[in-house]
This record gives sequence, C-alpha cells and structure tokens, in this order.
Amino acid sequence: MQTNTHILNILTKDLSGAVTHPIYLEYNSRRRELDRIWANSNNNYQMLHNHVSTVEALLAISLFYRHVMGYMQGATSFYKSVNQRCTGKECAISIGKSVLDKNQQNHLLAAVIRFNQIQDKYQLTPAFFEYSETIQFLRNCKDLFNRPEYEEDDPV
Repeated sequence: MQTNTHILNILTKDLSGAVTHPIYLEYNSRRRELDRIWANSNNNYQMLHNHVSTVEALLAISLFYRHVMGYMQGATSFYKSVNQRCTGKECAISIGKSVLDKNQQNHLLAAVIRFNQIQDKYQLTPAFFEYSETIQFLRNCKDLFNRPEYEEDDPV
C-alpha cells in the first residue's frame, strides 16, 4: 500500500488534531479498501489503478470537503441568513468559545470561494463528493476520468 498523503498534509496543515484525526483514519481505511478492490482483476476500475496518485489526491480532497469545507460552506450560509435578519447592525454568532463575526465570515467565505474555484477548474461537482462506500468513490472517479478534459490558462 502506498501511503502518499502529501496533499492531505497540505490540506490539513493548520487544523486541530480533533479535525484531522478522523480525516486520516478514513483516508487510511479507504486507501486500504482501494487496494483490495484493485486486487480483484475482474472489476471495472482497473484503469484507475494506473492513476494511483491522482485517485489518492481525489480521495484526500473529497475527505477534506466532507470533513471541513462542507461545514465551512454551511457556516457561511448560516451567517448570511442571520446577518440578513439583523437590521442596521452587524451580528456575531457565538459557538462555544468561538465567535463568528464579520471578519471570521470573510475568512471562511474566502476559503469557500477558493475551494469552489478549484472545484470548477477540475470539474469536481458537489455530486463527486457524495459517496458512502469506496466503490461509489471509484465510480465517481471513473466518471470524472471519462469526461472530456479542457485546458484553461486561468491559474487557480
């Protein structure tokens, strides 16, 4: 089993252990399952085995989305809804010891926008991240690999 989690290290660099630990556990579990699936030569996903590093990167990105970005998108959406109801003043949301104010909202929104740009550039639709079983993830990867590629000069 290859344990190249470089992109996962980059994505989770400044996150707490409470957030990163479940991501790494799921990554390692699903990575082992990928090897078991690829060991069966009778499956429809052998062509993906030739692109292990890309599949690993997509797995890392999908887990980051599910464990981090999905919540950030929800938080920004919730903050917008609350702030629209605060007429004439700025609102802040207190969650435990954390406060989600306009400044924090801007940081979250910037991260969400940047992630959305990456999704758009690499054709990673929200449906790509929707899977419960590893075989569904491979199906999503196969569908992505079968889409026509396009080149853009726009760096993301």
